[in-house]
Amino acid sequence: MTKIITTLLVLAISTVSFAQDATTGADYRKHRFGLQAAPGVSYFTMGKDGSTNKSLGYHISGGLNYEYAFAKNFAISTGIMFSQTTAGVEYSDSVGLDWSTSVDGVDVPDSAFKLLSRRYLFNSIDIPLKLKLTTPEIGYLTYYGEFGTTINIITGAFAKKNDVFKKEGDQTITSLSGDTKKLDANKESNFLRAAINVGVGVEYNLAGNTSVLMGLNGNFPLSNILSNRSKSISYISTGKEFQRATKLNYITATIGIQF
Repeated sequence: MTKIITTLLVLAISTVSFAQDATTGADYRKHRFGLQAAPGVSYFTMGKDGSTNKSLGYHISGGLNYEYAFAKNFAISTGIMFSQTTAGVEYSDSVGLDWSTSVDGVDVPDSAFKLLSRRYLFNSIDIPLKLKLTTPEIGYLTYYGEFGTTINIITGAFAKKNDVFKKEGDQTITSLSGDTKKLDANKESNFLRAAINVGVGVEYNLAGNTSVLMGLNGNFPLSNILSNRSKSISYISTGKEFQRATKLNYITATIGIQF
């Protein structure tokens, strides 16, 4: 992750060498608005033993972007994005899983004596705040680098594809299904996630103030996405809450239109 951040930072900072500080000109606008979408891949990094990331998940987001320019080649960028992100966990520690399902409005508890893996899904509202540096327009192209933070407000968390060992009569099943196929995980996740957001890209001028934007962004966490102690996962040997330090990362291809 450090190498990725360093590479993106070097590319972002390199745009400064092309930047020319000017506050006048036909293409200078203090306020810019836009629409953006950002599909990409996501994964967990673990700060404690006992679990590992299981394959890549997906991240997809879309929303509004706003830029306020202090100078022709220097702006603050923010906005509001609505996103969905997934990532998987595989457990190396021996842990069990407890949950409840609603039957006629009544919560009925259930459990599996061993949890092997599961995939989390997070819905969130994302608020980025970035410094954006751009080059002068070269032909129809303007190159940019940006660096800042993102705050994710988690509006919903779920656990899917729960692979378990669970006794049902004489049969052992290895995957939850039916009403238990998608479990509520809001008590498993933190309400806020903070991250470093760094990226590079290019804008292609279509006409007047309208440009198409294409870029690459890395979003690397400063805080855990899951709570340090699980409310539903426990060690088989002791019955105590499973301890973890789980961070969510994603890398996206950003596309959009700026006005």
